[in-house]
Amino acid sequence: KHAAYIQKILGRFENPYLKDDVERVGRQPLRKLSAGDRLIKPLLGTLEYGLPHVNLVKGIAAAMHFRSDEDPQAQELAALITEKGPQAALAQISGLDANSDVVAEAVNAYNATK
Repeated sequence: KHAAYIQKILGRFENPYLKDDVERVGRQPLRKLSAGDRLIKPLLGTLEYGLPHVNLVKGIAAAMHFRSDEDPQAQELAALITEKGPQAALAQISGLDANSDVVAEAVNAYNATK
């Protein structure tokens, strides 16, 4: 079942008619950084099972950098990071412990890509 899903996704990448622009991929970063969504939920799984998570951390950092005048969530995220800093902002949005190693990893990745 999982192998079929992988093949389906790989097929999407090979299809030249399916395009994802940055705006579509990045929009709604608050939702994507929430505990039950596409970045934090799988991150929690990697932590639970002791699996590598470097690429998820990079994705989290990228989501934290997303800016768009067309996306209210992107504007809210930018304001939250400005007000509280990336560590506290990520903890508030994701529900992760602000003092955890993984939040430190994400903040380091965020700062490294400024």
